Amino acid sequence: MLNWSSTLLTSLQNDQPYPNLSREFPDASVEDAYAVQKQFVRQLEQSKQWGNIVGFKAAVTAPQAQQAMGIEAGIMGVLFENGAREANSTLNLDRPVLFETEIGFVVGKTISTPVTVDNVAEYIRAYMPVIELAAPNLTQRPNGVDIIAANSASYAFIKGTEVTSKISAEIDAIEIRQQQNNEELYCVQAGAIMAGQIDALTWLINEVLSQDYVIQPEQFLITGTIGPMVPAKPGNYKADFAQLGEIKFTVA
Repeated sequence: MLNWSSTLLTSLQNDQPYPNLSREFPDASVEDAYAVQKQFVRQLEQSKQWGNIVGFKAAVTAPQAQQAMGIEAGIMGVLFENGAREANSTLNLDRPVLFETEIGFVVGKTISTPVTVDNVAEYIRAYMPVIELAAPNLTQRPNGVDIIAANSASYAFIKGTEVTSKISAEIDAIEIRQQQNNEELYCVQAGAIMAGQIDALTWLINEVLSQDYVIQPEQFLITGTIGPMVPAKPGNYKADFAQLGEIKFTVA
């Protein structure tokens, strides 16, 4: 089954959607899918196609999404440096994308042992607004195993301006507004994820560690979508993160 990672890499290199692991291996488990993901990530690193690992992401954190995907918990994926996109730019997309408003956290020192909600702030040197460009990019409607194996819809991201102050539960009160062509799509507080941002960050770090990664200084972590996922369409977008600033971009 680990050879499935080579199938994923070939699809990526040929600009084709990923095939669904569960179609070929109906009995594949979440553990199997993570083993494929780890091998896929290793091959991506070796190929240099997406550059180096720069961080990690949470996905499928909402219970209703987990139920729809047939899994019992959130999942994690790996972010690569070539996924970086600039704010105030025009995006040319080569696959269907979902825009997600998220909070990102910049790591200040190596994390190699599990953290708790009480000490996680000691490892974070800054936080920032982020737009994730999530792309499942699968040939058929996926379940959780399919998503995990293909690196949890990891594709691209836009980072906003860093705030270099100690994180606290006050982050949860940040109000986020997403606009498309000057029409407000939603307004939501940053804490509307798991039991709040600190809880989500703690969970993500420990999930990354459970997959045998060590989190390095200057890598960053995004804790999952806050509010609805917005399918990318041509037009102008603005995400207002209140005191954290705005992220604007255009889709060609």
